[in-house]
Amino acid sequence: MSSVGPRATTVIGAAILVAGLLFFAVGPDVGLLFLGLALGGFGGVTMYTGVIALATASAGNEHRGATIGTVYSGGYAGSALGPMVGAAALAFGRGPAFGLLAAAQLLITGLLMRLPRAAPIAATPLRAMLAHLGSAQVRLGLWITSLPGFGLGVLMVSGTYRIQEVMGTTLMTAAAFGGIAVINVFAGPVLGNISDKMGRRQPLLVLMTFAAILLGMLIGVEERIPLVILIAIGGAIFSLVDGPGFALVGDGVQMRGGNDAEATFLMNLFWGPSAALGAILAGVFHGTGGAMLSFAVLAGITGISAVLVQRFAEG
Repeated sequence: MSSVGPRATTVIGAAILVAGLLFFAVGPDVGLLFLGLALGGFGGVTMYTGVIALATASAGNEHRGATIGTVYSGGYAGSALGPMVGAAALAFGRGPAFGLLAAAQLLITGLLMRLPRAAPIAATPLRAMLAHLGSAQVRLGLWITSLPGFGLGVLMVSGTYRIQEVMGTTLMTAAAFGGIAVINVFAGPVLGNISDKMGRRQPLLVLMTFAAILLGMLIGVEERIPLVILIAIGGAIFSLVDGPGFALVGDGVQMRGGNDAEATFLMNLFWGPSAALGAILAGVFHGTGGAMLSFAVLAGITGISAVLVQRFAEG
């Protein structure tokens, strides 16, 4: 991004994502499917890096939370819609489902090319970016920012398994994660705006407390409809902390003389591994103690994180 600028970075990432989706649509073997997954992941991260840099640069510090909340709401909406795409692939075939998704992303890529140009951002040495980790606020923000990726990985695995265990249908699974998407689209920008006006700590504390309670309630649910509702609402509230969390990182990096591109780099450095770790650990927990253990661990981590926010986050 330092050489081509945020807009070009966004468009390049979107194009790579389209290529990954096409491999999913037509790939006949595991090797091509794996390549599609790798391209999709790399393209998505690249696209997000450019979008966030463009959005935060144009919004300014006073609207950082609202802007990031808007961008993240779209991102988590897309992630949570994954099971719905999977259900469509089972019903209509992998080619039509992922082909249509690739066509939609291609349209988005065309729209992204109409974004205003922004000057390339000067490259910052890696050592200087990692030096921002000396800030307690940056470290806390990165922890909070990493939680939704981790938690969504857990919910995708254990939530799907749990719905199947109580004889839920594929449509119910799609409804649960589609609910996360819908709630995020509407609530993300609103929450970001609130965090701009009230500060980061109070909204984060309220969200994480409610998320811990709702995730804990998942442990004892045996009925399909309440389970779907709790996954949708609890998962949405849990993922909403990402916006204020990243704004916290941006605030901390700026106080140390950095910029939004450096904050975005640090977020990407931690977010991807956290999401992968969530899916892996969900499988381990589920194999050891079932979905109940996964939900209990996730609720416990969320509760502990709420305590850390109360203690260390600045207003």
